[in-house]
Amino acid sequence: MSRLAAAVLRRGVAASRDPSSSRLAASVPASARLFSADASGEAAAPAADSQNDPFLKASSEGLAFGRFYSNIGGVNRLEKNMLKTDIIHHLDRCGLSLDDVKIDYNRGFNPLCALLRFPSKAAFTTAIRQTSQSRLYKMDTISRDEWDLKQSFDGKAVLLQGVPRNALPEDIERFLCGTNFEPPPFESFLRPGVPEPIRMVLVKFRTKTDAMNAFITKNRGFCLNNQVSMRVLQ
Repeated sequence: MSRLAAAVLRRGVAASRDPSSSRLAASVPASARLFSADASGEAAAPAADSQNDPFLKASSEGLAFGRFYSNIGGVNRLEKNMLKTDIIHHLDRCGLSLDDVKIDYNRGFNPLCALLRFPSKAAFTTAIRQTSQSRLYKMDTISRDEWDLKQSFDGKAVLLQGVPRNALPEDIERFLCGTNFEPPPFESFLRPGVPEPIRMVLVKFRTKTDAMNAFITKNRGFCLNNQVSMRVLQ
């Protein structure tokens, strides 16, 4: 063996026995692979996923809230028999659901207006356009706080009108016999009327179906010989 070949062989054996050399050789490819993955693979993937995930992607428009009412005769009000579905059909291009409509009543439970929650500001703009075209209704902007604070009966309450003034809770329960109403106490009050004040009683039910069934079966029935009319509150 020549002296040159022997020198090369000795250097190779020394390098293989040197632990620092083996660690350096092993660490260089790993570092290169890690840097490459961060630049083009694993680090970029989560960013792309977060952009495509609808739960992480914030809405650019947000919710909008409005007040819907009629201005016929210069009086701001809502028709007594207008339903939530009537409002949704009137604003058919706004993407409203029943949960997006709350009816605002006065103390006598006459409807004043409807509070609406729109899925976007664009939908609210569309509602303003539709109401202005019909000229029968108006739309105002309200705050989210006003929407949140307004109670919704959600079709689960029935207003009894014409209940005898001397009727006891037991008499009202007897009148409602066969319906799935929530037990007393009932909310009772008087409304001005001719020739004497009219007694009104608010009865709550567990579901919308229960309230509607009570209206169908008991409306215009008699409580202590007085005919009682009923209205489902939305």
